[in-house]
Amino acid sequence: MKHYLTSISVAALFFLSSCGGSTETKNTTAESTTSTSETTTAPVINIDPSSWVATDLSAISTMVPVIVNLPKDAKMEKNGNGGVDIKLNDAYTITVSTSLAISTVKEGIESDKSLTIKNTTSYKDGKAIIDEANGFVYSMQMNDEANGTKYEPEAHFYCYLEKDGAIYSINDIRPMDNFFLPGNTYTAENAKKLYDAVKTSAKLK
Repeated sequence: MKHYLTSISVAALFFLSSCGGSTETKNTTAESTTSTSETTTAPVINIDPSSWVATDLSAISTMVPVIVNLPKDAKMEKNGNGGVDIKLNDAYTITVSTSLAISTVKEGIESDKSLTIKNTTSYKDGKAIIDEANGFVYSMQMNDEANGTKYEPEAHFYCYLEKDGAIYSINDIRPMDNFFLPGNTYTAENAKKLYDAVKTSAKLK
């Protein structure tokens, strides 16, 4: 199920990016916000976990017995795969999922790397910024479009929990309603802050 969800997410991102880059109108919102240019400015997003509070996600989905620090006003909902989607702010959403298709954390890391930093079909310049036994922070850049549209690098994270053979993953994704935010909204600094906040506070019930 995890492989299916992640694959669908990557496919959706790639499809949407292609649609945005293939328009013939040069001044569309899609192209002006995703393409690299001197006028593209990332929204200032401040990740400050100092005021976040322990939140029991099993109240949203019993399939996710995870407690993790989140903003008090975070918006949470159960997704179609039994996980929990958490909207932290206008730019960042994190997803907590049960990893049914893998048997070890190491296997999960390799699977997610194959869909992100090692996925040269959709991305380029993929690299791990932090690479640990239970998670990683990475940056990558969507491939240039045939019409010349270029995309900015962006950084994200994955973190994993394991207990009694059950494995859970926590990762950040772009909210689909803000897909056309510039890539540099997702800075390495913010990705590292999110990763640290999650890995130091997340635990299983």
